[in-house]
Amino acid sequence: MIRLLAVLLASILSGCSALEATRNPASPFFVIPEGSVIELHQSLEIRPGTSRIWLQRGRVTAGHDWYAPGCNLEVRTLDRERSQTVTPGTFVIRRVQQMEERVERLQPETRLAAVGAGGGLRVGGLDDNGMMGMWRGYHLWLESEDQPHVLRITCMGVFALPWEVQPPGLDDLRVVFGEVATLHLP
Repeated sequence: MIRLLAVLLASILSGCSALEATRNPASPFFVIPEGSVIELHQSLEIRPGTSRIWLQRGRVTAGHDWYAPGCNLEVRTLDRERSQTVTPGTFVIRRVQQMEERVERLQPETRLAAVGAGGGLRVGGLDDNGMMGMWRGYHLWLESEDQPHVLRITCMGVFALPWEVQPPGLDDLRVVFGEVATLHLP
C-alpha cells in the first residue's frame, strides 16, 4: 500500500512539474498562453491567389525554409484577383492549438534482398521507401476588432526526425518576428 501511495504521489508531482514547464518561458515545453498579444508593426501584403504570408528570420519571405523556425499569418478569405493587406495593429490570441505535421520524403528506388515474409520494415518512422520527418508548433487563433479578416498565425519549429523535433520556443519566435511584430505575454 505504501508503494502504491508513493507511486501515486510521484505521478502527481511529475504532472505538476510538467504543467509548470508549459508555463515557464525558459522551458522548451513552454506554450504561448491565451490572452497574449501580437503587435504588428508594418503592413503585410498577401498576394492574389494566396491566403497567407510567411515570416522567418525577422522578415517577410516568399516561402518557408523547412530548416528554420517560421510562422505564417493567415486571413479568412482567399482572393484570387486582388492583394489583401494586414495593417499594423494589435491581435489578441484567443485560442492556442498545438499541432504537428508529418512528412515522408521518398528516397531513390533501392531494393535490398531480405530474408523473411512480408513487405518493408517500418521502425521509428523509418522504412524502406523513405524517411519521415515532422514539424511541431501551434496555431495561434487571432482576434482584432479592426481587422476581423485576420484568422491566425501558425508557427512551426525546424523540420526534423520525430525524436528530435521541437516546437518553436519564445526566443525562436522573437527571431522569426524580428522588427515585423512583437509578442507580448499576459
